[in-house]
This record gives sequence, structure tokens and C-alpha cells, in this order.
Amino acid sequence: MDEELKNLTRENIELSKENNKLLNELVSYQRLSRWLSVAKWIIIIGSTVGALYYLQPMLDGALNYYKTLLDMVSETSVSTLPGQ
Repeated sequence: MDEELKNLTRENIELSKENNKLLNELVSYQRLSRWLSVAKWIIIIGSTVGALYYLQPMLDGALNYYKTLLDMVSETSVSTLPGQ
């Protein structure tokens, strides 16, 4: 019985070492995954802000054109009302 207990203890230690190695690999994988996720969101948010910064003049021009068009339409529709 004493020899059997020693064998079981050795086997248990070997399995514990193997489990520890696998858990350390999982932890490192999780860290890497977390950092890559943060980097992905930084790239997404940064490219969106950068695109808005460079497209701002075009957006302002289109908005001014739209406002001018709306003013023109409203003036035309008011002046064509009957009784004016």
C-alpha cells in the first residue's frame, strides 16, 4: 500500500505540473487577446476620428449647399402662394 501511495502521489504531482503549464499558457493567451482587442478598438476609433477630420471641409460644403437649396425652395414656395 505504501508503494501504491507513492505512485499515486507522483502521478498527482505530474498532473499538477502539466495543469499548471496549461493554465499559464491560457493566461498568456488571454493577455495577448486583451491587448489585441484594445489595439483593434484604438485603430477603429482613431481611423473614424481621422476620417471625420479630413472629411470635415467636404461635409461643411455639402451642408451649406443643402441649406442654400432649402432656402431657395422655401422662398420659391412662399412666393408662388395664391394671393401674394
